[in-house]
Amino acid sequence: MRKVSIIIFVLMALTIATASASDGVKQNVTNKRCPVMNSAASEKFRTEYNGQYVYFCCQGCIKMFEKDPAGYIAKLSKEDQDAVKANEVCPVTDDKITDRTRWVEHEGRKVYFCCDGCVDTFKQKIAEKKSGI
Repeated sequence: MRKVSIIIFVLMALTIATASASDGVKQNVTNKRCPVMNSAASEKFRTEYNGQYVYFCCQGCIKMFEKDPAGYIAKLSKEDQDAVKANEVCPVTDDKITDRTRWVEHEGRKVYFCCDGCVDTFKQKIAEKKSGI
């Protein structure tokens, strides 16, 4: 019984330490929780679903997700479900996206555009933001 108590204590301590280490660190992910295990999603593990990236806690969850993607998406929070949807309007002009051939990966997600000019404008604004202009 004592060994079991020690193991439980160690596992709890490791869980708390892991959670504390990730606090305040911005993850570039769409969904914050893994749709399979409901644990924290990682930048390291992702797949594409309906034109947007979906993130997972491990490689094994991607394989499970691929068996029933819609079912697992339905288990996500409303916020995470919205996060894994591809944008339908251009972030530069607010025009409807008619095809998904023009996109840029930004902060862990695919951002779609209506035209090449908007892609260039977006990239320029990101560069200006990074340089502090």
